[in-house]
Amino acid sequence: MRFNTLLAIETSTSACSVALLYQQQVYQRYELLPQKHAHRLLEMVDEVLGEAGIDGSAIECIAYGEGPGAFTGVRITAGVVQGLALGWEVPVMGISSLEAMAVRVLSEPEFSLVHSGQCEQVWCALMDARMKEVYFQSGTVYKETHQWQVSKVCLVSPEKAEEMIKKLPIQCIGLGDIAQVYPQLTAHFKQWCDVLPSALAVARIAQRSSEASTDIALPVYLRNHVADTIEERKQK
Repeated sequence: MRFNTLLAIETSTSACSVALLYQQQVYQRYELLPQKHAHRLLEMVDEVLGEAGIDGSAIECIAYGEGPGAFTGVRITAGVVQGLALGWEVPVMGISSLEAMAVRVLSEPEFSLVHSGQCEQVWCALMDARMKEVYFQSGTVYKETHQWQVSKVCLVSPEKAEEMIKKLPIQCIGLGDIAQVYPQLTAHFKQWCDVLPSALAVARIAQRSSEASTDIALPVYLRNHVADTIEERKQK
């Protein structure tokens, strides 16, 4: 189902963003606000609705970055989306924050330098999960059909991530926020892009999906509790 009026929210990293797709127009806010998402998020929602000249009753679906990402960030998004969806009586759609990074790199003009002449492009998204771990997801976009194929998001050690990267095709594009923390991982890619997820990318993914649900918005943590380490999970 393609929604004519879709609101998207993404706060899984230091970037806080909101995007509204309405009558083939895009209204968006994107700001780097470490630990300040809760103070700005609802203001952003009001601003994009005001620019479009509509209110919540016009929204047909809310898409959100479900994570993985910062524990507080994904909880803020889930809480806000739950409240708005209940108040407006609209379905919600959870979108991988890692896939949203890939969509930015492969779709937005500022990253157009990575496009190649190949009919398909493999990508690998890596996000710093703290505690000496990384979030990992890979996929392929088929340029002629615009179809996306994605792997399951997983939480791995840097060493395991390196093993997984080595199994990817040589033309694979690497993207994410780990360049300063894990340069040994980014070194495996011929092309690497520093990028964070955005609400607009979340909205783009939602537009080609049909999985909107009336269930409550739930974040993706990939950890049993925030303080778990690799060794603790092995012991469990």
